[in-house]
Amino acid sequence: MHVPSKTQKPTLSTPVAPLAPAAPLTKSAAPAKASTARPSQETSSFTQASKARVALSAEPTKRTGPLALNSAQAQAAIQKTVDFVQEKAHRGLVPGVDASQALAPVSVEHDALGMTHVRMDRRHEGVKVFGEQVIGHLNREGQVESLTGNVARLPQGLGSAPTKLSAQDALALAQKQFAGQTDRTPTSERVIFQGKDGQYHAAYHVELTHTSNLKAEDRPQRMNYLVDANSGELLTQYNQMGGIELPHGKGAAAAPAPGTPKASTPELPATGKADDTTLYSGKVELSTKKNADGTYSLEDSTRGKGVVTVDAQNKSQAGRVLPITDKNDAWGEATDPSRNKAAVDAHYGAAMTYDFLKDVLGRDSLDGKGEKLVSNVHIGTHYVNAYWDGQQMNYGDGDGKQSGPLTTLDIAGHEIAHGLTERTAGLIYDGESGGLNEAFSDIMGTGVEWYASQKNQAVEFDWKMGEDAWTPANGTGDALRYMDDPSKDGYSIDHYKNFPKQTEVHGSSGIANNAFYLLVNGGTNRTSKAEVKDGIGMEKGLQVYYRALAHYMTPNTTFAQARQATVKAATDLYGAGSAEAQKVAESWSAVGVN
Repeated sequence: MHVPSKTQKPTLSTPVAPLAPAAPLTKSAAPAKASTARPSQETSSFTQASKARVALSAEPTKRTGPLALNSAQAQAAIQKTVDFVQEKAHRGLVPGVDASQALAPVSVEHDALGMTHVRMDRRHEGVKVFGEQVIGHLNREGQVESLTGNVARLPQGLGSAPTKLSAQDALALAQKQFAGQTDRTPTSERVIFQGKDGQYHAAYHVELTHTSNLKAEDRPQRMNYLVDANSGELLTQYNQMGGIELPHGKGAAAAPAPGTPKASTPELPATGKADDTTLYSGKVELSTKKNADGTYSLEDSTRGKGVVTVDAQNKSQAGRVLPITDKNDAWGEATDPSRNKAAVDAHYGAAMTYDFLKDVLGRDSLDGKGEKLVSNVHIGTHYVNAYWDGQQMNYGDGDGKQSGPLTTLDIAGHEIAHGLTERTAGLIYDGESGGLNEAFSDIMGTGVEWYASQKNQAVEFDWKMGEDAWTPANGTGDALRYMDDPSKDGYSIDHYKNFPKQTEVHGSSGIANNAFYLLVNGGTNRTSKAEVKDGIGMEKGLQVYYRALAHYMTPNTTFAQARQATVKAATDLYGAGSAEAQKVAESWSAVGVN
């Protein structure tokens, strides 16, 4: 339903109840001596408590994955994190902070190493601090060993003082910038926001979404506006729903990256009869549903809460979708409707992404709880885009020149991974955090392609993004992006020194993309000429980056903080001073992030 933007009332956020008052921090045993093996620059944003390293072979004592916030385990972890912050306040490290009022729990996750991670939003005087979170990290024994995030004092009155503008006023100002209709109910939330000037402002966060009536090269929009709550100044704006980015430069046809990633082959289930034909991945076996009329539909109940692929009927916004059916459950046959062909790839891509998350990263879908994956194919007419809309996937058919159907494995994995980022670190799609957001989707999308290539010989793994669908007629093998050499596309950068010249999130993603490539494969950065000798392999690299994303990164993480997060993740997995942790540091140094 299209809602006129000037008449729609905003949805106001309900305040989060404060935590229980913090109790003094007590320890039942003498702490182990803290490790000093890691270089000091890797630990600057992590407040370390004393720690004994967890052995990888030890069995976790609690279930892994997200914990219900009201569960006894989660409540205990939350309280210990609050107590830890409060003790630091008492010792003058974060003066004036009442942790019970300053932190609101978002999620609690228990991992396979036996650690528990408590993610909390910062609040000040009852108001959310936009983009700022604190994460408490508890060891196997349930003691807080470190904190990620900023808990410094904020100016008094920013949350409690009356403001000149209301939520509706801020919405009206944002709508003038948006200049269009919204597809979802707008939201306008009172927040505290740190502007580019470094100062904190009383503000409103307004979100407006538009995904209807998109032309072939239009971009879907989930626009975010931060409006000063007193002056009405637009402090910043960004689009959280980007889709693919068309190459801006000519770009070179990419030869395969030198070498193949060192990786152990994951344990994969044996396949049955591969009689379904894809556009891009050869013969595969799809899990489907048999209907009462004897036909089959693209509904898979064997993975989590389901993997479903439907036909959006060329609408630019998925609304009244149609199930996609087949008479004999042999999909993609020459006699099948042409509309089914892209759907086969989308369904396969979602299934491989689910399996990749579970088998390689140990996560049950996007939310860690089996979240249903829905893919809408045939979005728009000749639409050259694919995007995650915050709830489900949307694939255009392409125009046959710039692209074919945008349902390749790496594009599917890339876009669905935006959902993974939303459910974990929530990286803001702007500035350095936006470049990281895009890079993590490229990394996970490439990971899906690598994973599928281990079980499907028709899938060719490489370090290019979207090459199978991009410019299908020219035969040059060009792509949207190149992780082994980001500057090949004539747009992206591969080194942090060039970030001021290229801050658009797809272009700046090349920094972290190349760091990941060098970590996994080894090689030389084109700009710095710095070489990383040997890599740690694809599986280890993916697990390090995923752990950093899920447990050590917050919405406004910078490139430097991402370096720290990945080093910390590698240290958790392989030990302080390990070859893996050293290679993580080397790969970031090669791209100018120190």
